[in-house]
Amino acid sequence: MRQGREAASTPSPPTPIPLRSPDPLSHIFRHQYDQLVRFCRARISNPSDAEDLVQDAFLSIRRAYADKPAEDLRALLFTTVRNLSVNYLKSGRIRHARQSDEISEAGDRLACQRTPTPEQQVMDRERLAIAEQTIAAMTPRKRDALRLHRYEGLTYDEIAKRLSVSPTTVKTDIAEAVAEIAESLSGAAKRTPGRDE
Repeated sequence: MRQGREAASTPSPPTPIPLRSPDPLSHIFRHQYDQLVRFCRARISNPSDAEDLVQDAFLSIRRAYADKPAEDLRALLFTTVRNLSVNYLKSGRIRHARQSDEISEAGDRLACQRTPTPEQQVMDRERLAIAEQTIAAMTPRKRDALRLHRYEGLTYDEIAKRLSVSPTTVKTDIAEAVAEIAESLSGAAKRTPGRDE
């Protein structure tokens, strides 16, 4: 196991990054998604949270460093995944998730939750509409893989059996779907006037 951890801490690129690609970050994410998830799982040991952290890292890098050169983006992704993993462990997220389950069971006795501001509601509706449009435009297999994984909580193997494809194809489809949604949301944020003020 130690050898696997050493390999995970000094990852090597399995495919060359096309430096002239219009979107090198998406290329890195699509081709190294599995390696990033393994890198994260070696630290937090929760497969679904590891996937979430990798996707969070991708979105963070997309927002903050989209204009960085390709050779820097890969290192930034791994560093961000490592930092998110450390924050995850420090935050006691696992313990918090258990407490949240207990609280939701007692939901009838709790006071009403904080309500978002009208501005936040509008922004949330806009983001949701963009995400839904992006999902609707995906190929049926990619859309189904994403929905089965995110909404129904099925594993890659379960989705692969249901869609009659390999688990690797399912992983790729989900990674690409998340990348497409992130690109759409990022593009919309750049087009929103006054966002950088």
